[in-house]
Amino acid sequence: MPNEKSSLIGLTRGELESFVQQIGEPAYRGRQLYDGLYRRRLRSFAEMTDLPLALRTWLSEYARIGELQVERSSGPAKDHTRKFLLRLDDGLFIESVFLPESPGQTVCISSQVGCAIGCTFCATGKMGFSRNLTAAEIILQVLEIERLSGTSVTNIVLMGMGEPLHNYENVVKALKIFTDSEGMSLSPSRITVSTVGIIPMIERWCAENPPAKLAISLHATTDERRDQIVPANRAFPLEDLMKSLRRLAHVTRFPVTFEYIMIADFNDRREDAANLRHLLRNIPAKMNLIRLHPTGSGLTPSSDDAIDRFMGWLVEEGIDCTVRESRGVEDSAACGMLYAQEPHPPLSRINRDE
Repeated sequence: MPNEKSSLIGLTRGELESFVQQIGEPAYRGRQLYDGLYRRRLRSFAEMTDLPLALRTWLSEYARIGELQVERSSGPAKDHTRKFLLRLDDGLFIESVFLPESPGQTVCISSQVGCAIGCTFCATGKMGFSRNLTAAEIILQVLEIERLSGTSVTNIVLMGMGEPLHNYENVVKALKIFTDSEGMSLSPSRITVSTVGIIPMIERWCAENPPAKLAISLHATTDERRDQIVPANRAFPLEDLMKSLRRLAHVTRFPVTFEYIMIADFNDRREDAANLRHLLRNIPAKMNLIRLHPTGSGLTPSSDDAIDRFMGWLVEEGIDCTVRESRGVEDSAACGMLYAQEPHPPLSRINRDE
């Protein structure tokens, strides 16, 4: 028998069928396990009363459902946002955020411990990169937040720590479990995966069409400026990225969401609005304008007036756009602010470390 208990969260229906067959059980017991883990969200084998007692006893001794340890939580903030610092089995940490009524019950989850991209406005990049999360660790963030909040999640955004397309295999495995009608049964249209634009992985996404929408962290309208704040742009310049995104929109039939952090006198000029019209030609697109949050970047956020003015220019250019509500700022849970270490450094220390 194994010395270490096998973790079952993260396994597909087929993998669970193989697992039970290896211990002499029929394949349909694996399907029952799958139903208990994902559709019914059961927290113990004892609750899976459709399984025979002998199998439940064996599973309790030699397997585990899997869990993440909640090291610390903050909130709920005034806007009801809650942030969770989660400890992984190897002692590393990630952060996840619960955003109720946003609309629906939304969780913002991580795909990596840290991030290798190093965008200048993002606190996660200051952590460096440790490792990819497993499919189990991605899924468990949602299950733990459901348990802690006492509600069912309706929307998932992979906009937490990490570049999801650098962890393609595990992210897509989790997406398939999230959206399986016999699993967690979430709508693909309610799951968004955010990327800086890793072109080879976008091309793979086009070929495989995973069950989720892609959002692109754009943040600038010329290569010269985007190179300064999104280092990956040097490898994947804007025109090449847009060609790939035109194929993506054709294959998936989803509009492409673009995220655009507003930086004073850097990307909020009239010429930037005109550049966006050129860049987004023939792409069904939606632009999310995002306020720059304090992460010690040294960048200056655009004023509310500048954001409103820029939005007006985009409307004139025929671009569908909204200003994303900033939520979780007071608990460092907003866009670009996740920084999972224990003890957690205050923003003042992050500022000094630049």
